[in-house]
Amino acid sequence: MEHTLPPSQKYGSLSWVQVIVSVLGPRLIASGVAFLGNVLVGRQLEPAGYGRFYMLFTVMTLVAGLTGPAIDTSLVRFAARHIRPGRDTSAPYFKFVFYVKCAILLITLGAGALAMRPLRGFLFSENDFPFVPPYAIVLAFLGGAAVSMWGFAQSYFQAHQRFTKYAGFEFCSSTLRFGLVCSLLAFHSHNVLLYLGAYVTAPLVMGIISWSGLPRKLFTARTDFEVGREFFRFARWVLLGTVFMTISQRLDFLLLGYFDVPKDIVGRYGAAVSLVLAGELVLLTFHSVLLPKASQLKGPSALQHFVRQLRIPSLLFCLALASVIPFSGLMCRIAFGASYDGMESYFNILLLGVTTAVFCAPAVSALYSLGRAPIVAILQGVRLACALGIGLWVVPRYGALGMACTVAAVRGGMSLILYAAANQHLRRLVLLEQGEGQQTAA
Repeated sequence: MEHTLPPSQKYGSLSWVQVIVSVLGPRLIASGVAFLGNVLVGRQLEPAGYGRFYMLFTVMTLVAGLTGPAIDTSLVRFAARHIRPGRDTSAPYFKFVFYVKCAILLITLGAGALAMRPLRGFLFSENDFPFVPPYAIVLAFLGGAAVSMWGFAQSYFQAHQRFTKYAGFEFCSSTLRFGLVCSLLAFHSHNVLLYLGAYVTAPLVMGIISWSGLPRKLFTARTDFEVGREFFRFARWVLLGTVFMTISQRLDFLLLGYFDVPKDIVGRYGAAVSLVLAGELVLLTFHSVLLPKASQLKGPSALQHFVRQLRIPSLLFCLALASVIPFSGLMCRIAFGASYDGMESYFNILLLGVTTAVFCAPAVSALYSLGRAPIVAILQGVRLACALGIGLWVVPRYGALGMACTVAAVRGGMSLILYAAANQHLRRLVLLEQGEGQQTAA
């Protein structure tokens, strides 16, 4: 049975690339600005100081990842199905998530106050304590909460496919952060907390600005517990999967801190992670663009076509990322200077894991749109368990290099498993759909 998409849902490979590039362009500029800011901070603080800074930044991103993306991803998935030309019934879902976000904000700030001393002792040695007071942990928690609240507004623009605004706010945030960093550099500051404050202020300001641009109907719409039950029936699996994924993404720094790896080595590792940001940006852009579009497609045949037509564009993006590996040593030296020599090994290894994940991104989006979040959550849990088990053995023996190999291998392997699972599941659903069509025709 031939499957025909409505005109509003027909996208050829070229148009998909155009949509992705339209978001990737501003985000690449924003990433370039953010990366330049990271480079300036790294050069100013030197490897040891940058290691302390990046450990605090890891806490911030960990808090943001645990409190934001799971809910935002679920919201985009549900809202996209309630948004049609001339008809938008998604407001009750946004209103419900608004209440949830406010509760999370209070819980996050309270958790930061309670965890500041134990967490500082877990991540830092006594030699670092003069540079990292307990309230630095609270500041990092505040930054994570700011990113999470900003994500609510971003999810509105993503669900409504207003990708220009979505990318524009990211550009403005990176530009603001860069301006604050330059101000600190002008005063020749070497204070780790002041630079962390710049990274907290930017999303906080952009969150306020983006929230002011949301329509009033999101806050005046009526919602009820049934909306919440429907939302969390799907979100519970997305939440679990995102928690596993977020911890997996930051597990390397947690283990490096736990085993007291010298902060100058952590600084070089963090510099490599910063340099891999371009690859991460491509991956995040794929998910941001593809998730709402996949959620609006009807039927397994349409989703299977969706995954297939993006194989070549995904492969091209992967080749573009991999092409920088031969020049990584020169790139690292130009970016961070001679004091960061050796970081190119971490960079090359981590980039291979990201490249594999980019190729598999369309299939993962298809799984989410089908409501198969349990499959993703289980595999993300396996990924976390593998990374933790291997990392606990590797880091004491091989340090940061062993951790980089672990992160890349586990991430790439799980991405390929997700890709295979998505294609197998879609193939089975298409066969069922064709069998039902033949019975109907008979």
